[in-house]
Amino acid sequence: MANLPKGAITTPWQAARPLTVAGKGGAADGRRGTWTLVDDVLSGSWQQSILGPPSGYLVCPNASTCYVMSGHYASPDANAPLLSVSLYVSTDVGSTWSVLPMPQGFHPTSSLACGGIADCAAGGTYNAKSVLVSTSDGGHSFVITPLPAGDGTFYSLSCPSAQTCVGLAATSADLNQTPNDATFLSTNDGGSTFVDAPIVAGDSMHALACSSSLACTAIGTSDVLGPNDLSAGVVARTDDGGRTWVAGKFPSGFGVGYLSELSCADALHCSVAGNIAITVPNSPQCASLPQQLGVTPTTTPASGPPASPAVQSISQFESQVATSEIVKDAQSGSTVFSCSGGQTLISDIASSSDGGLTWTPDPLPADVPQPQLFGLSCPTVNECWAAGSDAVPEQIGNAQNGGSSVILGTTDGGSTWSKVTFRVPTDAPNDDGQSYLSIGLITCASANVCLAQGATAQNSPSAPIYSLVVPGSP
Repeated sequence: MANLPKGAITTPWQAARPLTVAGKGGAADGRRGTWTLVDDVLSGSWQQSILGPPSGYLVCPNASTCYVMSGHYASPDANAPLLSVSLYVSTDVGSTWSVLPMPQGFHPTSSLACGGIADCAAGGTYNAKSVLVSTSDGGHSFVITPLPAGDGTFYSLSCPSAQTCVGLAATSADLNQTPNDATFLSTNDGGSTFVDAPIVAGDSMHALACSSSLACTAIGTSDVLGPNDLSAGVVARTDDGGRTWVAGKFPSGFGVGYLSELSCADALHCSVAGNIAITVPNSPQCASLPQQLGVTPTTTPASGPPASPAVQSISQFESQVATSEIVKDAQSGSTVFSCSGGQTLISDIASSSDGGLTWTPDPLPADVPQPQLFGLSCPTVNECWAAGSDAVPEQIGNAQNGGSSVILGTTDGGSTWSKVTFRVPTDAPNDDGQSYLSIGLITCASANVCLAQGATAQNSPSAPIYSLVVPGSP
């Protein structure tokens, strides 16, 4: 770590220790069965492990090495203070993990990004000052580099190479950590110098994907409409490292929010998990509830022009799928149901073949009612994987969830998507009943290697890990 950036400090080298999480009965082996595909469009199978590292920011820079950056909090409460941050490392595609401490006093504000097998970085604050924290030895030691005064804090980060990291930086953010009027902050020399550039006036970008040091696409919300209008969104791309930007356009009625994920396989082919509005009825079981309970519909105020024909078609289809599942659940006697019918937002995926200038909304499978997608990764121009949840009730031990975890895959650039199904083992840990409600992030180092992580309760000691295995892959 010679030639450190000005003002940077390093942490001492530390050895990793194995991660051991005991399951029920004290068993530490978390491998339990496989997920299967509902059709033959996709190859391979997904192996599930019920005892992975705690939920956090997941990334796999190559076909065997994966990292998870996860925080430890004072309590499971949402507003509990962050006590420490750890980096979990696997060199066998998630089969086993080791853990390393990150600098004490570091609070991440961006995801973890890796430009090489051992070269990773994250934006955040260190003792209340904006920094870029990086490692070149897989987390055994770290360099803490201060950001230039006035440039703000990284809220999104992409590292196309070991020396190049670019991100969205802002001096303020809302309660969801969505940056306000973010700029494009980049370094091409490992943090020795930074260049700050505006993106598109009047837009607040909050997610970024870069296929190289020059080609990036950003998504966000319009300052006029505000971040609360989740059925609208803005997008822009650059081909010169952020010096100039060209605004694109989502289909009318397709929006993005602070949880929307963006992935670009190359400079031209990108996919985004966004929002569309659908109409759903109350469950038939609501008719038996006392009227004084005050059942009120959930509405999403319409704004701007009407949805495009493509979005309208998908919205109508998804409304039918949701209605069918609601009726099916009622007939099965499910005790988990909603009485907040009306207009609601679900996830949809849109694909672009021109770097984000124009987008096509993708139809999702009919067996995935009311999808909510939180992870997206596209290792090639044709293959993408998405992770999240749907509204199919599921029994986990003694608890009945109103939804279940889901992974979707496509091998034709989004024209068709297929669902991966699985069964939760009876002995799986389920802290606060949240471990199998949804899957969070998903990352694919190649078309043959992907890893996903369950979204668990804060401070849960472990989270489910799911790994893609393709026969014959290296």
